[in-house]
Amino acid sequence: MVPSAPLDPFPAEWTYPERIDGVESRTYIDWIAITFCVSLTGCPVVALPCGFSGAGLPVGLQLVGAPGQEARLLAHAQMFESSVGVASRLPVAPRRFEVTTS
Repeated sequence: MVPSAPLDPFPAEWTYPERIDGVESRTYIDWIAITFCVSLTGCPVVALPCGFSGAGLPVGLQLVGAPGQEARLLAHAQMFESSVGVASRLPVAPRRFEVTTS
């Protein structure tokens, strides 16, 4: 398992977050790299909602399977999704965000 994003959802007005835990993101790729690197391995990956942040925003994870084991990965994803029970709370209605800078 790996995160589907390195931070909670951010305002749609942002192109990408400028900082994550004090680390500067100079480009769009900088902030999202943790999420696509596993795909470069050639392993199958499925992204799933897994819960909500303290602010009520959706968060997710990626399940990674062995090469050639897509059917097994999808079966595990279905079991995970059923056990977590997030699907019944989706889709999340969009909300307005207050853009703050620090």
